Amino acid sequence: MSDIKKTLEDYPDISFINNLTLQELSEQMIADFETKYKEETGKEITLAAGDRNRIILNAAALQLYQGFQYIERAGRQSYLKYAYGDFLENLGAQKGITRNEGERALTTMRLTVSEAQESAISIPRGTRCTAGDNIYFETTEAAEIKPGEEYADVPAQCMEAGSFANGYGVGKINVLVDTIPYINSVANTKETAGGADEESDESLADRIYLAPAGYSTAGPSDAYEFRAKSANSEIGDVKVTSPEPGVVDIRFIMSDGSIPEEMVIAEVQDALSAKETRPLTDCVRVSEPDACAYSIDLTYWINESDREKAQAIQENVKQAIQSFQIWQSEKIGRDINPNKLLSLIIQAGARRAEIRQPQFTEIEETGIAVLEEEQAIYGGLEDD
Repeated sequence: MSDIKKTLEDYPDISFINNLTLQELSEQMIADFETKYKEETGKEITLAAGDRNRIILNAAALQLYQGFQYIERAGRQSYLKYAYGDFLENLGAQKGITRNEGERALTTMRLTVSEAQESAISIPRGTRCTAGDNIYFETTEAAEIKPGEEYADVPAQCMEAGSFANGYGVGKINVLVDTIPYINSVANTKETAGGADEESDESLADRIYLAPAGYSTAGPSDAYEFRAKSANSEIGDVKVTSPEPGVVDIRFIMSDGSIPEEMVIAEVQDALSAKETRPLTDCVRVSEPDACAYSIDLTYWINESDREKAQAIQENVKQAIQSFQIWQSEKIGRDINPNKLLSLIIQAGARRAEIRQPQFTEIEETGIAVLEEEQAIYGGLEDD
């Protein structure tokens, strides 16, 4: 959960129907009926559970309550804490913020000739390549292999936006779709990265909340954070510092806690260096956080009384360790804290745990914890 989301949750809940429940509405309608009946006839009446009129009122209350829920939702959608989907986008429109439609994965393609030629070989912009899985990349600029040379490196991007095109290792995209004379082979020289899905509601809410900081050129840390997140919807935490006068140091990670690739860093650098964004006196440096390696090495035990649940608890402990890894890597500058790991393991159902690694380690404000090795040993059952 993002810091902005937590901040919004701290604001008080509001209700446009005074938190009315279906039971309260039904009881109110029945009471009104009994009161009105006495006014009109002068007789007391109590609607029993099986009374025809009570059944009709209960059925009507159900439909009316559905209407109340629409009223509640409509009112709440005017507030960032509750808005989602199209409602959230319309809130963004009030501040000039639109949902990022996604980013295309980037790479560099190397096109090689069978042998050096006496004349240059043109490589048109839009030349397509694939890994043979119906996902296509195209070159983003025209290039040529000069006379006497054997290859040319050309920037390329996926033809569709989305994170699905990330992670093609070097050499995996090796099928040339558009034939070019004398070209013998093609292969990507960098792992594909930078692809992003359509921006999530949580990310969009973050940017809407930070939008006022972006009304002027970047300067305050919130403004740089806003513009960095606007550059790519898959960006997670952003850390803005000024290690020396006139220098703005920006570190960021992706939403899954991973370290950004060079191409994504370059994308953010370009976005934050634009003359309409960067104050003239600012030297903006964008890079990945400083990695601080740590290991997980522990042994845990389960209560004898939980023997029947031991297998399930072991699975829960595995999930707890994964949760710790995510928690540790989702925030730049977060100290490595074994107490958090212990807490999660105990909540998962373990009796106790002996944590040999990690040790508590302070992380610099521009650093991030990166897991290198993991070993979790189940020590067996122990008497309660």
